[in-house]
Parts: sequence; structure tokens; C-alpha cells
Amino acid sequence: MNDIDFTEKLMRYQDGALSADEKTSMEQAMLADPAKRRLFAEAQVRSMALHDRFRQEAFHRDTDTPVCAPIRAGKSARFTWVTRPIASMAAGLVIGLFSASIVWAVSSPKATTERLFSLINGSFDDNHYAPGFPKQIGVWSGDEASIADGKLRFIATGSDSDDPNAQAVSCDVFQLVDLRPLRHSLSQEGDSVLELSANFLDARPHNTKPSVTFFCQLYLFKGDPKSLHQSWPQSITDTLASGSAQVTTLGTDAKGTRALTAKSLVPAEADFVVIQIAARPNLRPAKLESLSADDVQLTLKTQPSLPVRIVQR
Repeated sequence: MNDIDFTEKLMRYQDGALSADEKTSMEQAMLADPAKRRLFAEAQVRSMALHDRFRQEAFHRDTDTPVCAPIRAGKSARFTWVTRPIASMAAGLVIGLFSASIVWAVSSPKATTERLFSLINGSFDDNHYAPGFPKQIGVWSGDEASIADGKLRFIATGSDSDDPNAQAVSCDVFQLVDLRPLRHSLSQEGDSVLELSANFLDARPHNTKPSVTFFCQLYLFKGDPKSLHQSWPQSITDTLASGSAQVTTLGTDAKGTRALTAKSLVPAEADFVVIQIAARPNLRPAKLESLSADDVQLTLKTQPSLPVRIVQR
């Protein structure tokens, strides 16, 4: 199993979408490769951190009760809990499970939400589209697709030319977004979450087979975005953080357009983000007909670090 297949299965595992055979295949890959075991462990830690973060936000929105938050020593330690070694995180989790005598009681400052217009042409008003993985910022490009009438239309699956084991599995469309101009926002004390949202439509007749899975994904990197095409997709393993959302459809149904939102914490050292939207037929070969995406948005949500009071019982 190559790194791309493993990463895809890992994301689907976190969404609870793997079959029993796929889980067995992923476990065998981890048994044979220490790097895959490390990637799995890091993804689980990031996932737990994200789930806790979103749980806190949802709880705070629905009630007036103060939310819980991890202890932070100051601005410099803002994201150390995301990137610390797995062994340290595991130790922290064990302490948290067995230290029932510690209760966190905090008050929650107001969060901010900012739509990022550094994502260019998210409404697909401009018909410009380039083939292949992007080599510059702010341009939609990828596998065979077209932009017309305010929609991105998926046409055919493609493969990664730089991957020796590449297969034409899905129609992937990308854009590079520079995060460096946002340093002033990211430098403030607190947590920042990047959200990628998009609307997808499977306009085939109801119950048309094969099923199609739409993806909405983002990968955060450090470095020069214009050089990433030289190492994509192998460089996925170098991501600082990532987020993914997916939905599977069988043609038009009562739900109509499907809205997806992928979320990721933003490490302070992140320089740029790879935006990816995709359509994958779940039986190949298959034609991609009447599949489209629109209204792609990138949003930065920042919540200041929360004061903490520790109460011993």
C-alpha cells in the first residue's frame, strides 16, 4: 500500500467509513512499516485535539456554561500541544484520565470569524482552469475538469504523474493559498482553526450507480508553495496539520446539494495551505457525469487563549 492509499484510508478510518477488509489492510500496512504507524499515531492525536476543540465550541454556543480548555503557559506554547512528540501526548492523556481530582473552570472570551478572500475564484465566476497540480498561488488546477456557469464540473479521473504507483482513482482539483499575509492574525494569543467549505451536487437520476464520494480536504505546510508540485503527492506526509470531510451519493435525492466543511487547527509556523476538492467514483472505470461543486469558501476562526482556574477537590 503506497503512502497516498494509506493516507486516504486513514482519513476514512477517522470518519468511520472503512470496511472490515480495508481496516485489515491498513493494519497490515502499519505492521510492516514503522513510518505508517507513526503517521497513524500523529493523525489520531490531531484528531482528538480537533474533536475536543469543536466540542468546546459547540457546547459554548448552546449554553451559557463556561467551557473547558487546556492549560497554556503563554504565547510561545500556543501550539506545542499539537506538535509535541507522541510519547509526551500519550503521557498527558494518561494523566488526564486518572487525575479526576482536577477540574478546569474557565470563562470564554469572544471568538472571531474571518472569511479569507485569499482563496481566489471560490464562486467560479472566472472560467480560468489549468491542468495538473498548481505551480502558482490562486489558480484552480488539477485533473480534467471545467468551470462554467458558476460551477466546477468534474469530467474525468486522473493520476499523479510524479507517483510511480499512480492510478486514476478520482478527479482532484487544487488551489494553493498563501497564509503568510495572515501572520498578524495568527500571531495573536489563542487557537486558530481553518475551515474549508464547499457545496457538491450529484445531478444524476436518483439511485444511479456507481456511488460517488465527494471530498473536501486541506493540508497545511511550511515552506515555499511554488515548489510543492515537485514533490506532490509524496509530500502529504510532511503536512503540519490537515482536515477532511466527505459524503457519498447515488444521484439526486431529497437532500439535493451536499455541503461539506473540513476543519484543521493552524500551527503558527504554517506558510500555506493546499485546498483540494474531489469526486471519486466507487466503481472503476466509470464516467463522471453531472457532478459539480460550487461556493468554495475558506474561513479563519480564532478564539483567544482562555484563562484557567484549577480547583482541587
